[in-house]
Amino acid sequence: MAAEMKAEASDAKKRRYDRQLRLWGEHGQRAMEECSICLLNGSATGTETLKNLVLPGIGAFTVVDGATVSERDLGNNFFLDESCLGKPRAQCVTEMLKELNEFVMGSYIAEDISEVLAARPEFLHAFTLVIATQMEPAELKSVAAICAARKLPMLVVHTYGFLGYLRLDLGEHQVVETHPDHPFPDIRILHPPATLRTYVDTHYSSLDALDSKAFAHTPWAVLLIKAVDAWKAANGGALPTAYQAKKEVKALVEGLRRPSVQNDANLSEALAAINTALNVPVPSGSVAKLLSSARAKLSALVADQRLSSLANPSAEDAGGALNARKSVLAFWLMAAAVERFVGAEGGGLLPMIGTIPDMTAETETYVALQQIYAAQSASDVAAVQSHAREIAAVEGVPADLVDLEELKRFCKNAHAVTLVSYGSLAAEWGAADAGASSSAADAPAPPEGLGAALERALSNDFYKATADGAALYVLLRAAMRFRAERSRWPGAIADAAEDVTQLRMCVAEAAREMGLPPLASGATSPVSEELVAEFCRWGGAEIHAVAAVMGGVASQEVIKAATHQYLPLNNTFIFNGRNGTTATLEL
Repeated sequence: MAAEMKAEASDAKKRRYDRQLRLWGEHGQRAMEECSICLLNGSATGTETLKNLVLPGIGAFTVVDGATVSERDLGNNFFLDESCLGKPRAQCVTEMLKELNEFVMGSYIAEDISEVLAARPEFLHAFTLVIATQMEPAELKSVAAICAARKLPMLVVHTYGFLGYLRLDLGEHQVVETHPDHPFPDIRILHPPATLRTYVDTHYSSLDALDSKAFAHTPWAVLLIKAVDAWKAANGGALPTAYQAKKEVKALVEGLRRPSVQNDANLSEALAAINTALNVPVPSGSVAKLLSSARAKLSALVADQRLSSLANPSAEDAGGALNARKSVLAFWLMAAAVERFVGAEGGGLLPMIGTIPDMTAETETYVALQQIYAAQSASDVAAVQSHAREIAAVEGVPADLVDLEELKRFCKNAHAVTLVSYGSLAAEWGAADAGASSSAADAPAPPEGLGAALERALSNDFYKATADGAALYVLLRAAMRFRAERSRWPGAIADAAEDVTQLRMCVAEAAREMGLPPLASGATSPVSEELVAEFCRWGGAEIHAVAAVMGGVASQEVIKAATHQYLPLNNTFIFNGRNGTTATLEL
C-alpha cells in the first residue's frame, strides 16, 4: 500500500512538472527538491521571487520577517489581503505561498533576522541558499558576513522605485550542464575511434564501388572521414584544421558528386558540417585550466572537511547543506578523473559524447553508427569511473560519492564545464560594523577592483544601459547610506527638496567608500543632477510591477544555482524601469 501511494505521488509530480523536466531533467528536479531556502522579508519582491520557486517545486522554504501587515503592503503584495492587516507578514505570505504547491514545505519566523541570529547564531547554517530582500544596510552586511564565512550561496534582491537590483554571491559555482545554444559536435572525423575506423574501412573501402542508391545513403560522417583520409594522404598525414585546409576538404567532398544521383542530400549535409565537424575535441583553455586544478582542489576540500570535523566533532548538518558539500566534492572528483583520462586513454581528447545528429542513411547503417558511438562513449565513461575510484581511495572519500548517471552527464558535458567565481558580497558592502557616518580616516578600505569596475561601467559610451545601470547602483548605495543616517529613504517626506541635496552628498561619500576614482569626463559626480532628483521622487517605494520583474529574474538565478545548470549571472543585475533596459555588472 505504501509503495502504491509513493508511486502515485511520483506520477503526480511528473504530471505537474512535465514541462520543466524537459528543461533540467529529473536529476535537476531532484536538486530543486533538495533545496531549502531562507527568505529574509516577505516583501512584494520577496514573495514574487519565492512564488516562482514554489511553483516549480523547491523542497522547502522559511520566511523570516518581523513586520506586521500594513496598508502599504496591501497596495503592492498580491499575497496579502485586508484580512491580513495587523497580522505577522511572515505568517500571511507563508500560508498563501503554501497553497500554490502541496509538495513544498513552508514555515515562517515572525521576527527580524537580527533577533533570530542574536538568539541562534547558527540559524542560517541549515539552509542551502539565502534570499535577502528589502534589507536594512546593517542587517544585510551581517547576513552577508555569515554567508561568506559559511560559504552559503546568497542572493540580494531590492526594488526601489523603478530600479531593480539583484546581486549574486555563489562563491565558486560549478556548472556541469551549460545548455549551449549550439550543441558541441563530437563526431571524431579527425580522430575516429578504432571501431568506427574498422566499420568505415569494412563497409566503405571504396566509394566508387558503391551503386547510386548505396552512395546516396552513405552517411555524411563517412563521406567526411573518406575526404579527410584523401586530404591527409596528400599532405603527409597532417590534420585539416586550418581554414584553407577545410576549404580543400570541401572541394574533395564536392568532387564526390555523381551526375546520376539527383538526390544527394548526404553530400549537402557533409558540406554544411565541415566547419563544425572537423574539430579536435580537446579541452578549451578554460576547461583545461579547470581540469588541471581539480586534483589539488579536491585534496584541499577533503583536508578542510577533516579539519572542520575535528573542530566540531558533534556538529550535525542539515541534509541540504551536507548535500551541497557532497556535490562540490563530487564535481572536483569527476573533474580530476576526466583530467587523468585525457592524459591517458583519451590521448589528449575528452571523453566521447556518444550521440550523433540525424543523417541521410539507411536505417540499419544509422543504427550501426549510433551503436558504435554509444559503445565508445560507454568505454570512455568506464575508464573515467575507474580513475574516479582510484582517486577517491587515495583521498579517503566514499567510492559511491559519484553515481554512474552523474558521471555520464559530466563526461557528456566536459567540453563546456564551467567554474564561475563570484566577488564577495560581504567585501563589496563593507564590514558589518562599518557605521554610516564613518569618516574618511576610519572608513573600511574599498574592495579591490570595485571602483575600477564601476568607473569602466559609468564610462561605457558604447552601451548606455551599462552606464545608466552603474549610476543607479551608486544611487542605491547612497540611498542606503542616507537611510542608515536618517531612518528613512530619501524623498519619503512631503517636501523632498532638502533630501536632493543630502542625497547628492551621500553619493559623493558612497563613491569615496567604493574607491571610485574621478571620472575621465571630468564630471564632479558619477550621477547626474536629474537622476538624483528622480531617485528622491521614488521615495524608496516598492512598486509591484518592478518587484514582479525582479522576482522572475531572481528565481531563475536560484534555479540555476540549485541545479548547477545554465550559466548564472555574474554578479550584479540592474533593471532600469525608467527606460526598460537591463545591465549586468561584474563588481
